[in-house]
Amino acid sequence: MLEVGSGTGYLAACLGLLAAAARSIDIHPQFTAAAQANVSAVNLGAANARVSFATRDAFATPPLGEYDAIAVTGSLPVYDTRFERALRMGGRLFAMVGTAPVMDAVLVRRVDETEWIRESLFETVVEALINATSAPGFVF
Repeated sequence: MLEVGSGTGYLAACLGLLAAAARSIDIHPQFTAAAQANVSAVNLGAANARVSFATRDAFATPPLGEYDAIAVTGSLPVYDTRFERALRMGGRLFAMVGTAPVMDAVLVRRVDETEWIRESLFETVVEALINATSAPGFVF
């Protein structure tokens, strides 16, 4: 499992209880340090060892790796296929795509080497990830 955007570490802790391994990345070193401290301070049993944090830009190289599930917790003004390409066969991706005032929360499932199924779940508004591709501006 990969989480993009560590926040307080709460979601990573939950994922550690559900997944065989949960990796959380964030571009801000102070966020990953605080999230790691928060998760370490809570006794999750064996789940504590299954959660790891790394400071990195999700949009930089090297590639993200391969995962069964990915949760992108900041929005993507423009959908970025790098996240769906990081899914293993049968993997699932949760992302929020678009710009305010309406963004689309989507679930993407990888069905084979070249095919993904995309399902709209609900509308929301969430701050964009740093370095995400910006939506083209309106030109009159």
